[in-house]
Amino acid sequence: MLQLVTHSRLARVFTRFTAGSAVATACSQLTFLLCFGLLGASAAVAGAVSFLAGAVPNFLIQRFWTWQRSGRVQVRRELAPYVAVIGLNGAMATGITAGVDRLVGTAITDHAVRTAVLSATLFASFVVLFVFKFALLDRVFRSSGGSGSGDYGEDADSGSASAVDSDGPSPAATRSA
Repeated sequence: MLQLVTHSRLARVFTRFTAGSAVATACSQLTFLLCFGLLGASAAVAGAVSFLAGAVPNFLIQRFWTWQRSGRVQVRRELAPYVAVIGLNGAMATGITAGVDRLVGTAITDHAVRTAVLSATLFASFVVLFVFKFALLDRVFRSSGGSGSGDYGEDADSGSASAVDSDGPSPAATRSA
């Protein structure tokens, strides 16, 4: 059973998604620290700019490496749903961060401490939304056709169908067992 999980396409895709998200989060965090901490932008502006700084590399990493898509980007089937999912994620993270800034604005007067609190808030909001974002983006990139494998039951290395996919054993595998 453990071998099925560790060798499954879902495990590989989720691991790649996690690594790609770590890169995007680092871009976002560094941008937030620069905008809010050093340049003095508001939490809302810094959150929005930092979201954009992470969204672009995130799209490229997730599309080309995580889901191994190639060719032209399909605007209606890939880019528009990606922008919707990530835009919702970014709006929520920015809103949460700006809300916390309003709550602690007068209580924390030291700018460095306030920057650390808000950076941690932005990071925590990304973590909370992580699995939701993966589930939605997986549907976008798995179902949009193209060169990426559309079924977790397919072994990407051998190209052969396995008995287990994302919904459990296939009917064919159950009949042949």
